[in-house]
Amino acid sequence: MSILAFQMPEKVVMEKSDDFHGLFTFKPLEKGYGVTIGNALRRILLSSLEGYAITGIKVPGVLHEFSTIEGVVEDVAEIILNLKQVRFKKVSDNFDNKIVVNIKKQKQFKAGDISKFTSSFEILNSDHVICNLDETAQFEIEL
Repeated sequence: MSILAFQMPEKVVMEKSDDFHGLFTFKPLEKGYGVTIGNALRRILLSSLEGYAITGIKVPGVLHEFSTIEGVVEDVAEIILNLKQVRFKKVSDNFDNKIVVNIKKQKQFKAGDISKFTSSFEILNSDHVICNLDETAQFEIEL
């Protein structure tokens, strides 16, 4: 096959579209080029998304992720995995780089409790349980 006989799509059809999804059809394509175009579109779209997540934590008195915290049922590794699942939505342009969360006299630390310590973000999955605590536990974490 010469470069001049390269199969180009005849048309691009937008089949469905809404605020969150779009379905497009490109046809015909050379063998293997669907994957190439799909990967390029995926990378462009992912790099264009704005998002916020917890990138690190600091817990006073904890030296490494396999430590335990007095009064907390889960170990630090499990708390980290639960914190990675918290979903944020930016509310204001002036946001805090660090959020210090102090939990006292609660049985559970949920994602929604983070919003009590910052007004910059809305927690989208506020019922997500991060850890379970004894009633006497005092838990402080810097996000």
